[in-house]
Amino acid sequence: MNLLVVNAGSSTLRYSLLDSESQRAVAGETIDTQGDVGVGLRRMRERLVDFPVPDAVGHRVVHGGTNLTAPVLIDKDVVAAIAAASGYAPLHNPAALEGIEACWGAWPDVPHIAVFDTGFHASLPERAHSVALPAGLVERHGLRRFGFHGISHEQLMLDAAAYLGRPSNELNLITLHLGNGASATAIERGRSIDTSMGMTPAAGLVMGTRCGDVDPGMLTHIMRHEGLNAEEIDALINTQSGLLGLCGDSDMRAVRRRALDGDLTAQHAIDIYVYRIRKYIGAYLAVLGRVDALVFSGGVGEHNPWLIAQVLQDFAISGLALSVPVPDALVLPADLATASSGLAVLVLAADETRAIVRQMLPLLDPGSGPR
Repeated sequence: MNLLVVNAGSSTLRYSLLDSESQRAVAGETIDTQGDVGVGLRRMRERLVDFPVPDAVGHRVVHGGTNLTAPVLIDKDVVAAIAAASGYAPLHNPAALEGIEACWGAWPDVPHIAVFDTGFHASLPERAHSVALPAGLVERHGLRRFGFHGISHEQLMLDAAAYLGRPSNELNLITLHLGNGASATAIERGRSIDTSMGMTPAAGLVMGTRCGDVDPGMLTHIMRHEGLNAEEIDALINTQSGLLGLCGDSDMRAVRRRALDGDLTAQHAIDIYVYRIRKYIGAYLAVLGRVDALVFSGGVGEHNPWLIAQVLQDFAISGLALSVPVPDALVLPADLATASSGLAVLVLAADETRAIVRQMLPLLDPGSGPR
């Protein structure tokens, strides 16, 4: 089968046309849409005109709300449910819906499947997903922690299990998806039991342009004294903060170059970025009790072994020790821990496209086994 995977985001559109057996892409690219998803969708259709009609189309959807927690064949009811969840992800779900509608129109006779970034975190226990706000308010607005990057975190779990030669349901892992968006997840015996992002992707780690965890009282203080409204606060925490807010650059490569040149503002940003990751690792070590591996991935996690070394410097818990010296570049997959370390330190390539294909196949061929 030829499977088309579409990831329509708020500023980019990524697509890959893959052969399901070889898992190799025969076409695909990342298109900068400048916020106009339609531009990317038209270019995608132009590029695919010379290829066979896909046998199925998989769509990455950031938020499935409380009801859509597993991959599902898309129909009008599913479209309505994704639209209803747009309030939780106003920058992402509308773009995904535009992609679904366009692809449905282009290829109406093939199955279309939605795979949800929130799905893997549906297993969060109540104590982890609940928020300490008035119960009536929570119920009226469906307030809870959902978590994101679940497609990536689940695939990292499976790839770590394969690398270690152990079943995923026997492993306790801390997975770190570090890209422009960044999140950490505590995985206990194959299930997500805590994750750093919350009802929206703005919580948790410091990111490229998102602030991560911040005292909500700071936001009300800013609203009062700067005269900002809710939309302006939303823009502040999602597009003007993080590394960008700290030092003026959102790309870790640029921040690192500046720090090496002696820029103290850039080094300060790195110090905060690293500290927040260390803090979450420590918290999840406490939550899990036993950890078999730390797993680093994403554009930042895969290409910056110096960052991993800083995150784990003098990390006494679990007797963790890095290989010495940490290489300047990595060949993935890699394990940076020494033989005497209490756990593995894996660096694995993120591959959401392969993860989406894996989740599509059982719906296309029920005999292919469970997710």
